[in-house]
Amino acid sequence: MVEPYKLTIAEASSQIAAGELTRLSLMESFIERIDRLDPELKAWVTVDREGALEQAARLDREAGSKAPTGPLHGVPIGVKDIYYTAGMKTTACSKIHADFTPDYDAAAVERLKAAGAIVLGKTVTTEFASGDPPPTLNPWNPAHTPGGSSSGSAVAVAARQCPGAMGSQTGGSILRPSSFNGIVGLKPTFGRISCYGVMPLAWSLDTLGPMVNCVEDAAIMLQALAGYDARDPGSADEPAPDYRRAFIEGTGARPRIGLISDFFLEQCDAESRQGVLAVAETLAEAGAMVEDAPLPPSFSTAHHVQWVVSNVETAAYHEENFRARAGDYSSKLRKGIEIGILTPAVRYVQAQRLRRRYRREMAALAARWDVLLTPTTPTAAPRDLSTTGNPVFQSPWTSCGLPTITLPCGLSPSTGLPLGVQLAASPFNEAGLLAAAGWCEGVLNARVAPPQVS
Repeated sequence: MVEPYKLTIAEASSQIAAGELTRLSLMESFIERIDRLDPELKAWVTVDREGALEQAARLDREAGSKAPTGPLHGVPIGVKDIYYTAGMKTTACSKIHADFTPDYDAAAVERLKAAGAIVLGKTVTTEFASGDPPPTLNPWNPAHTPGGSSSGSAVAVAARQCPGAMGSQTGGSILRPSSFNGIVGLKPTFGRISCYGVMPLAWSLDTLGPMVNCVEDAAIMLQALAGYDARDPGSADEPAPDYRRAFIEGTGARPRIGLISDFFLEQCDAESRQGVLAVAETLAEAGAMVEDAPLPPSFSTAHHVQWVVSNVETAAYHEENFRARAGDYSSKLRKGIEIGILTPAVRYVQAQRLRRRYRREMAALAARWDVLLTPTTPTAAPRDLSTTGNPVFQSPWTSCGLPTITLPCGLSPSTGLPLGVQLAASPFNEAGLLAAAGWCEGVLNARVAPPQVS
């Protein structure tokens, strides 16, 4: 019998529904993993052992007297430490909020709890989800960065300390650490998941999403998380379809794929380039239509625009605390805030103007195919603990707001570390993205796990 900690959300849910697994035994399995592995990996800031075990036992007791439950019922979920959690510290891994305990939940946490999920604890983030390296270690090789800023969420899922976790992405903070750790990460369309109750980095870029071990689990979590929220000015009033059904139905549909060679294949190393070309060939042989997809002219502005917007909006959020406590900020975040404070307003406005044109052109490109395909990162996780890696392959998608997902596609021949491919789709077409990603996942059959998962 497979150990409970090795189960995906979909598999655990199926076993619970069949009476083959209790919620309590599932929770105990993950807590044992945390207690055994996390002193080294440092993926967690806070673990609510007693509360999580009590909730799991209570849900088991109530199961027989209540209506059938959904696939997240009793499932342990890690939450990045910028999400407000009522009664549980939310520190952003910063001295500024070291003792902050909110009295309400973020909207995403509300929705997960409403679906029956149990918040197991808070995962490590780089300070305020910015660029300073975390204490978290990569479970594949501790000499290599785990990525960031959703470092703890990625490592916790990869090391099977929880079956799913929440991340956030302002540049590349969901997909990059997911790829570096060999898991699936989903960044939905900007506004698809409410950011209410989540400490911002940059309001017009911040996007929340799940980090899991398979595409079906991403669909399950998005189903619980998606929806309009009037409390978030950036929340989109768009209908949320049945994502799990879209995933299931999509496994038989051969997608039309646009392979982007410009920039992405020029900027990555030989292993990543060969990896994505091999993936494209494998998918084409399995029946997908794969064509070259040329980037629009406005792509040349994407990285600079994202950088300007992010720095200015970060500075706006931190201005008051920064003036009083600049010395309590980590070096990279402090530098970004200082640059943002000094950036002229006209430059920020021009960046947003260019971004609107870029967003339109990228949406038009994505509409020509079911998904667009690139490597997720320029290289596998770098052997450098002073960095979280380069977000250059994710930030263009964050800036234009299109939904993206990363899938493992194998291991680097030189380092043995995971490589990933990134798929992007039209705005609010997460259903189509998940369907195509599920089909690709089935063809590639490249699910990977670090040495600690045995």
